[in-house]
Amino acid sequence: MGLFEEYERLRNRSEAELMETLDVLTKEQQDSGEMTNTRMEEIYEMLAPMLTDKQRRKMQEVIERLKQ
Repeated sequence: MGLFEEYERLRNRSEAELMETLDVLTKEQQDSGEMTNTRMEEIYEMLAPMLTDKQRRKMQEVIERLKQ
């Protein structure tokens, strides 16, 4: 599935539904070794300069949730 198709599939979901999907996908990647806490922080550092303060705070909240 391409990026546009994935966007279309997810775009009308609530924040709770998106977080549930993100939890499942992250858990799968953590179990396979593809995603680590360090990698999540690296992604944050890469994206943070492009985000507003509010978006950075939200992303940090999400990362902390996913680390648990």
